[in-house]
Amino acid sequence: MMKNKLTAGLVSAALCATLGFASTAVQADENLLGYTAGAETLPQGAKEAYLWITHHGDKRRGDYQAQSVRAEYEYGLTNRTSIAAYLNAYRLDYDCGVGCAGPLSDPEISGSQQSFDLSGVSAEIKHMLLSPYADGLGVALYGELTYDTVDSLTGEKGQGWELETKLILQKPYLDGQLQWLTNLELEVESWKADGQKSTEMAIAPRLRSGVSYRFAPKWYIGAEGWVDQEMLDPTDGTWTFDHWDAFAGPSIHYGSKDWWFTLTYAQQIVGTDESDDNRNGLHLADHESYETRLKIGYNF
Repeated sequence: MMKNKLTAGLVSAALCATLGFASTAVQADENLLGYTAGAETLPQGAKEAYLWITHHGDKRRGDYQAQSVRAEYEYGLTNRTSIAAYLNAYRLDYDCGVGCAGPLSDPEISGSQQSFDLSGVSAEIKHMLLSPYADGLGVALYGELTYDTVDSLTGEKGQGWELETKLILQKPYLDGQLQWLTNLELEVESWKADGQKSTEMAIAPRLRSGVSYRFAPKWYIGAEGWVDQEMLDPTDGTWTFDHWDAFAGPSIHYGSKDWWFTLTYAQQIVGTDESDDNRNGLHLADHESYETRLKIGYNF
């Protein structure tokens, strides 16, 4: 009898511990941060819809505002592999005069424009190698292929391809109350403007990292940042360094059983000043002074 009571007690304690741990774990593939991805994938057969809206504000001169919009549908192919499709769009609203960026002797992004264009589509695959909860460290591989018809900075029409790859790491602490996320990324891009015969190429490695802490039921507060650089092959086959920059900022996340949202603000901290021989300052040709991103997800 004593042995049975002890066994029952151990089983009960294990069940309570399991339920307690499960209550601290976030929903699979829930985006705790706006830019840095987690390692988890959707369970097999699960579906999720996302809406991304990213606001880009302020360049070196003039009045520059832009928004990128993404509508995403994600499906759990297996318990470790998910796939997704995106519809992408850009809204541009700028009045740059002689040029919003670059030196005055050789300005970039001139004139003015107000437009909203559907720009292209993306396809994504994500595979989880290790689970952050079952294995203690989450590891995932990510790939995304995008076809674009609009330059996100100027609104110029053309044809572009982008391949983005990521190694995703996720480490939970305090029974999942604190999450540390890190992404190692590499982007390869091509762009050919309408009416031009040549194709421009770019390679951009990037490191993102951030933490997210659950401070109340369903609520997380976090911070993340990233450093990236870009090498260009304008058209002549000669690869050259173009720029580097670093962003950082806070985020807040809410997640319920059926839906969640994440709001992130990121400020450019430092970068190579394209208007001053790439000395340290801010890089405001390919990027803006700040970004704000809202992501909303719905599980069904």
